[in-house]
Amino acid sequence: MKQLLALLTAAMLLLAALSGCAGNGNAGDGDSGAAGSNAGSTDAGTDSGTVKIGLVTAITGSSSYIGELGLEGANLAVEEINAAGGVNGQQLELVVADEVDNVEMSVLATQELLANDEIMGIVGSVFSAYCLTAMPAVEEAGVPFLCLGSSSAVSAEKNPYTWQVRPLDSVQGQILADFVVNELGCTNPAIMYSTTSTYAALFNNTRTAFEELGVTIPESSVFAFPEDESNYSPYISQVLDGGFDCLVAMTNQAPAALVCQQAAAAGLTSEVMPLVGCTSYAADLCISNAGGTADGWYSVSDWAPGGNSEAGAAFEEAYLEAYPERESSDLNSVSIYDAVYILAEAMKLAGTNTDREAINTAMQELDFDGAMGHFSYHDDHSFASSLFVTQNVDNKPSVITAITYR
Repeated sequence: MKQLLALLTAAMLLLAALSGCAGNGNAGDGDSGAAGSNAGSTDAGTDSGTVKIGLVTAITGSSSYIGELGLEGANLAVEEINAAGGVNGQQLELVVADEVDNVEMSVLATQELLANDEIMGIVGSVFSAYCLTAMPAVEEAGVPFLCLGSSSAVSAEKNPYTWQVRPLDSVQGQILADFVVNELGCTNPAIMYSTTSTYAALFNNTRTAFEELGVTIPESSVFAFPEDESNYSPYISQVLDGGFDCLVAMTNQAPAALVCQQAAAAGLTSEVMPLVGCTSYAADLCISNAGGTADGWYSVSDWAPGGNSEAGAAFEEAYLEAYPERESSDLNSVSIYDAVYILAEAMKLAGTNTDREAINTAMQELDFDGAMGHFSYHDDHSFASSLFVTQNVDNKPSVITAITYR
C-alpha cells in the first residue's frame, strides 16, 4: 500500500509536466472508473493452459475511442497467434486494465497488471507521460513493458524492462525538417506546438534539425500554447500575416483536428502554404474529427493504412475483415497489434511462458517483420527502424515515401 501511495504521489507531481505522446490523443483529466477489466478475453486461472499478457488502454473516459482502436488491434493479434498454435504450446490471453483518461488511473491500471504473477508482459499506454510515471514500478516488478508512446524521454530513462514499439521523436524531428527543407523547398517555416513535455522535446529536436540544415528558427517563428488550448485562431492569424512559407504543427490527435478546422476556416490551406504535422495529423481521430479539413496536410508518421510491406498489407486486409465498419486501420490499432506479436516472439525466443526475466532478455534477440516495419534490438530500446512521410487525401493518409533510418 505504501508503494502504491508513493507511486500515486509521483504521478500527481508529474501530471502537470507530462502529457501525451507524439501522435496520440488528448491526455487530460476525465471521469474515473475501475482500473481493471477484461475486454475480449476471459480471466482464466493458472490451470487454464493459457499464457497471459496485459494491456493498459482507455476503455472509458474521453480517450476511449483511441482505446477502442487499440483493443481491436490487440484482439486481432491474439486471435491470429492462437489460430497459429499459440505461444510455446499455450493459447495467448489478453488481460485489459482501464486507464480511463488520466495518469493516476493509468498508474493504477499498470500497477494492477504488475501485481498479477500470471502476466508475463505488458503492453503499456499510448501516452508517453503515463508510461514514464509507471516505469519505476515496472523496473521494480521486473516485467517486460512495451510503451506505445514515442517520446525520447522514455528511452532516456534506460529502464531495463521498458521497450518502445514506435520510432522515437528525435528521429521524427530530423525527418520532418529534412522533408520541409529538401523536399518542399521551404526555408522560413512557422512552428506551432503544444508545451507538454513530449511536444516541447519534439519541437527542440526539430528546431535543432532545421539549424543543422542551415535554417534558423527565430522566436518570432514559434507559436507555443498549452495542451488544453482550444482557440488556435490567434496563432493561425499570425502565421498567415507573418510571411512564412510553411506551417509545422505538433500536437496530440484531438487538438490536431481543431488546428486543421480552424486553419481552414481562416483560409490557411495547403494551397496557401504547405501544412506539415507530426504523427497525430495522420491519425484516424484527427482525420475523422477534422472532416475534410485535414486533407492536404503532410505528416511524418509511423503508419499509413496498408503500410509498405507484405506484412503491412496482410494486417490491413485482416483488420478490415475483422472490423468491416472501419474504412482503414490506424496507428493506435497497428502499434498494439505489433506489440502483442513482439511479446509473443520474445516468449518463443526465450522458450518459456513463465520466466519474465528470460522473456525480457530475449527482447535483445528480436529480428522479424511486423506490420509497421522491421523490428530488431537497438541500444535505445526502440525496435523500430522506419517512418513514412504521408499526405492526407480523401480523408486518409497516403504514403509519399517510406524512410528506413537505421
